Amino acid sequence: MSLEILDRVAVLAIAGGLLMAAGVVMLRARWLARGTGGRVYLIGGWAAVLSAFFAFSEASGAELGTTYALGALSVAAYALIAITFEQRDAKRREPREPALDPEERPTNWRRGIGKALLAIVLAGIASIGIGVALAIYLPLPPADRAVIGGLLVPILWGGGMAWTLCDPRLVRATVILLVVSALGYGVAFLPKVLS
Repeated sequence: MSLEILDRVAVLAIAGGLLMAAGVVMLRARWLARGTGGRVYLIGGWAAVLSAFFAFSEASGAELGTTYALGALSVAAYALIAITFEQRDAKRREPREPALDPEERPTNWRRGIGKALLAIVLAGIASIGIGVALAIYLPLPPADRAVIGGLLVPILWGGGMAWTLCDPRLVRATVILLVVSALGYGVAFLPKVLS
C-alpha cells in the first residue's frame, strides 16, 4: 500500500470521525431545543452522520466502513454523555396516590369457564390461523415461511390469552377473536378453495 493511499484513508477516517462527532452534537442540540424548534440541528445532525458513514465507507470499504462508522457513532455518543454528565441533588417528592385497583366485577363459574375457553381455545385457533396464513403467503423461501409462521403461533397465542384474560368484556373479546380467526383462515385457505 502506497503512502498516498494511506494518507487518503487517514484523512477520510479523521473526517468521518469529526463529522460523526459534529452530527452527535447537533442531534443533542436538537434534543435540548425540543419545544423551540431546532430543525436545522436535526437536518444538519443527520446529514453529518450520513456523511460520516460515507467517509468511513470510502476509506475502508462498505463492510468495514459501516462497522467503523457504527463504532465511531457509539464512541461519539458516549463521549458526549461523559462530557455533559451532571450530578443533581434528589428533590423531595410528595408521595404519590396509590394506583387504582382493577375494576371489581362479579365472578362466577360460568364467566371463569368462558374466559378460559376464550383464552385457551379461541386465542389458539386465531393464532394458528394467522401463523398458517403467514406460512403460506410470506414472500420468502418455503422453509423460512414455515419457521416464521411456526414461531409466531405461540407468541400470538400468548398475547391473545393475556389480552382475553385482561379484557373485562367477554363479548368484545369473543367477537374480535372470531374475526381474527376468520381472517386468518380465510386468507390462508379461501384462494385455494375458490380456485
